[in-house]
Amino acid sequence: MPSPAPSGLAPGFLVAAPALGDPNFAGSLVLMAEHHGEGALGFVVNRPGPVTVAEVLASVDEDLRRAAEANGRAGAPVLVGGPVQPERLWILFRPGGIGADAEGAVPVGNGLSLGGSRELLEALVRAPRGDPFLLLLGYAGWAPMQVEREVAAGAWVPLELEGSDLVFDVPLEQRWETAVRRLGLEPGGFLVGGGGASA
Repeated sequence: MPSPAPSGLAPGFLVAAPALGDPNFAGSLVLMAEHHGEGALGFVVNRPGPVTVAEVLASVDEDLRRAAEANGRAGAPVLVGGPVQPERLWILFRPGGIGADAEGAVPVGNGLSLGGSRELLEALVRAPRGDPFLLLLGYAGWAPMQVEREVAAGAWVPLELEGSDLVFDVPLEQRWETAVRRLGLEPGGFLVGGGGASA
């Protein structure tokens, strides 16, 4: 079984145990962006929300929505990143030429960066190369020692972040099962506990 990332649980993934009791996280794959003494911050990367990229962009700038349509990005779902601040928009992307120097962009690790600025959003939406990105609304947050207790109780299984393929190359509906198999397990074949991040 892969071990947690060297600096704790972030950067890395948390794979929800099959019967995790919290409906916000059942069957979820969470990208852990921060983990320290004050708590933890992560994003569910496999739960589509009720709105599309086009709908979110139209609320920001109609010209951006048109650019997304022209680049074939408009129909993608915006993901539910977690139950905390569900109105806040986050952008998860592969750092490279586009968006790498945008205001507020921070590396998560191993080929992933995170931001939320208008500058970054515009750069990624208008990029002709089609650099991959995800839009997420909300995030998952844990109080100090909460996520450690949940992992110890079997609610989550840590998975090392080895690159961005699980986020960008594996289809949304297959991410959790793919993560479970990378743990060397079969979906539904590992023990469960309770828990869930704070709302």
